[in-house]
Amino acid sequence: MRRLTSALAGLLLVTVLAACGTNAEKDASQQPQGAALRITLGTPAFPEARILGELWKQALGINGFAVDLRKGVGPAGALDEALRAGEIDGYVAYTGTVLSVVAKQHVSGLDPQETYRRVEEFYDSQDMFTSEMTPFENTDAIAVTKEYAAANKLTEIGDLRSRGAFTLGARPEFENLYLGLDGLRQVYGLTNAEFRPIPLGSQYDALDEGKVDAVNAFTTDPQLGSGAYALLRDPRLLFGSQNVAMVVSKDKLARVDSEQLLRVVNAVNARLTTDAIVKLNAEVTDGREDVEVAREFLRSVDLSTPLRR
Repeated sequence: MRRLTSALAGLLLVTVLAACGTNAEKDASQQPQGAALRITLGTPAFPEARILGELWKQALGINGFAVDLRKGVGPAGALDEALRAGEIDGYVAYTGTVLSVVAKQHVSGLDPQETYRRVEEFYDSQDMFTSEMTPFENTDAIAVTKEYAAANKLTEIGDLRSRGAFTLGARPEFENLYLGLDGLRQVYGLTNAEFRPIPLGSQYDALDEGKVDAVNAFTTDPQLGSGAYALLRDPRLLFGSQNVAMVVSKDKLARVDSEQLLRVVNAVNARLTTDAIVKLNAEVTDGREDVEVAREFLRSVDLSTPLRR
């Protein structure tokens, strides 16, 4: 009798739980299905972009989204094509690159806010949405050693004009680009620059060895964390602005919990200062996995638990 009573009680419990499950499913079906749907994100191939994709993936996962992250899809043009083809739902977008490569607009002279506004406007007309942008931007820059900057009283690019002849090292194609040596000569009058082609990635070695006086760098290069180099300011914004945002299809947003998705992405972006991304880049350059680096960063900025609604 006791066994029968226990069995009946167990059956009743299962029935109650099943009923609760059915009711829960009904309630959920009336809400945005963000937690149940997979969102596919793409990134460019270089390490920084992969880190950004991993940060978004992990933060969204913590908040109930299933994310398929495709690292190294390609440059901006390829990512835009993949987005339009429905192969991905969103991607890591560098605003200046999107504006110049995808929207075919000039970027020189535009500050971060104007660059972002134009990207947002362009993609809005294409049924795409642009998240808030990061505080950091990864633009081309001119770097020198701190000793060289101090000895020649250099704080901005134009100061090199009065330096006399100097050698500028950069990737070979930089010599003939407007967003390169051509622009430096036209905008800043650096006709005294002697160009020396060097492989991308070896520019800091060239500086350290005294082979060149200045190099083309990027503002989030991990080497900058050493404190040995100075970036010369670009007050005329020759190189434009390169903040990061997520570009995502409005069709996907209509089918997920878009408010929560954007809250999460915007929260991650807001914490990505220049110092933060330089440190993340340095850790990956030193051999750590981007998955591990991203996890630790989210924990350090209090994004390792779900955001309150």
